[in-house]
Amino acid sequence: MPQRDKEKIMLAEHILEVRHEALGAFLDARGRIGDYIRQKRFFPHWKIDTQVVNFFDESGKVKTQGAFVGYRSAGYTVLNPPSRNFFKDRASAFWRLLLKNDIYKLPQPTRFGTRTLLFIPSSLSFDDINKAMYDGFFTDKARTIFGGKETDLQLTIELKESGYDVRVTGGPMHKDEAGKHFQFECDEFRKCGLFLNIDYYTTADLTLDAIPRLLQQAVDLMWAKGERFAAGLGI
Repeated sequence: MPQRDKEKIMLAEHILEVRHEALGAFLDARGRIGDYIRQKRFFPHWKIDTQVVNFFDESGKVKTQGAFVGYRSAGYTVLNPPSRNFFKDRASAFWRLLLKNDIYKLPQPTRFGTRTLLFIPSSLSFDDINKAMYDGFFTDKARTIFGGKETDLQLTIELKESGYDVRVTGGPMHKDEAGKHFQFECDEFRKCGLFLNIDYYTTADLTLDAIPRLLQQAVDLMWAKGERFAAGLGI
């Protein structure tokens, strides 16, 4: 994805999911919801499954964008966005379009969550990235406790940030390894780098109208966290 000169190259796969109480009336409205979204020219393709309507930008699959609307949740997916604003802008527009439908009324949300798979390619070797992570996250005492020589690191951190629960997992990637974790192809996956899986979610004080604001804030926090990881580890 294109980046401004001062931004680190980061390959991303975004997922928004908003959960709500189960709504049986949705099951009788699936076809009309599919027609409604297509008529608004947001997605050209849709498919009805048992409890959900899936939307695609290509016939039967997601090339760059996809979405789903179900009887207990709705969401949006973007693969390899062309800018850092693309996902939050498109997902927010889809959510607002869904709110305007007169086919069924969405229940109040019970959980907001957005997850991003992030790959930060680097010219460093796997061993150098792995060492930078150990040097950054562990003391000499921790290394003594572990014993042996570190060869790989998988990180899991749970945080509270700006009203969100945050879960970060990840670690260094060998050359040609990152592509196994993403649904798109990119030449940058041939490099070593850092892989991060970053979740922002909350169940507090949710309203239907608040979802675009929450998404904007959470995505901005995610990009900032990725930049801090890259700068802090020197990759």
